[in-house]
Amino acid sequence: MISIESGNSVGMTLSPSASTIESMCSSNSMTDKKMEDLPSTQSQQQTRSYFHRPRRRKRSSPKGNNCCTYYIISYIFYLLLMAQKEFTKMMKNVNTEALQIVAAGIAGMLLLPSCYTTGLIMTTPTIASVWDGPMIPLGCFCAAVLLKLEKRSEQYPLAQVGSLLLAVGGSLIVLLADFIHGNDHKNGAEKDAGMDHMQFIQGNMVLSGVVAAYSATALLQKQLTHYPPITLTGWMFGIGCMGCFGSLLLDSILLGGNLTGSTLGQALSQLHLALKTSPTFRYGLLYSAYFVGGACFAIASYASSHLESSVITLFAACQPPMTAVLEWIWEGKGFGWKKVLGMCCVCCGMCGFTYIKRIESHNKHHKPGP
Repeated sequence: MISIESGNSVGMTLSPSASTIESMCSSNSMTDKKMEDLPSTQSQQQTRSYFHRPRRRKRSSPKGNNCCTYYIISYIFYLLLMAQKEFTKMMKNVNTEALQIVAAGIAGMLLLPSCYTTGLIMTTPTIASVWDGPMIPLGCFCAAVLLKLEKRSEQYPLAQVGSLLLAVGGSLIVLLADFIHGNDHKNGAEKDAGMDHMQFIQGNMVLSGVVAAYSATALLQKQLTHYPPITLTGWMFGIGCMGCFGSLLLDSILLGGNLTGSTLGQALSQLHLALKTSPTFRYGLLYSAYFVGGACFAIASYASSHLESSVITLFAACQPPMTAVLEWIWEGKGFGWKKVLGMCCVCCGMCGFTYIKRIESHNKHHKPGP
């Protein structure tokens, strides 16, 4: 509202009413408060946004996650049960004797010569003879007892173990005597040019595979005594040859010959060249095939039908004494009292072990009925 007031002044003046002035003052105060409430600078905006507490999001209920986990675990267990059923069905249809023949061929014709040759290169002939001779009967007896294929003597347990250790110890004495006698005739340069410790450890680890492979072959042959020895030996030779060529082929394709040292093509070319140019290699190959491999494993297969595996492998302890005898016959080397002592220990230990086995077998077959 605008009122016209008269006064001493010549002209007229326009003045707002009281209510209009009050409304204008109140609107100005409200805008001032709003301007004060707003942050003045950018730093204040950042400070207020920093201290502003975010809203909490609603979490999903754990019931859904638990159900998914339960279903996943149940499905995994179902798959495991189905796989177990299929495996049992497959094992019922599998010929276990065929698997035993395959395992005997791989152990006796592939792993045994491979481990022995590799260990012989990495160590010395004396160390290789220790693993190939006296350690085989000890390892085979321990494996047969642990696998419950054989039992310790109930009447003479200490005498049985003592006779076995006596035979093994006598064989070691012969080997050590031969080793010491051989080192006495070496010059200083040959003695200093020894192997390093890492190569020595690796070579012994490889040679321990000789004991495992020979023991496995002897125990498997004992389970396959109903097959003719020559037939079983032929199957083992065939499986060993296939395993050898298969390993060379896989090494050639996947590793480029890093594992075996040569590819399959290189091995075949070297074999052809050696057969063509070296008569010694031909004679050595025939001797190894017919006598060292064929005759040895055929005799072992035949003996498995009459003797236990621990008795058969006990004759491996005779290798060092027989080697000493052949050296005396062919090369004229003397025995010495250490070698004679070792030979006597081997003979006494073998006689005691086989005698206890014979008593146990006699008592078992002539046991009175109830």
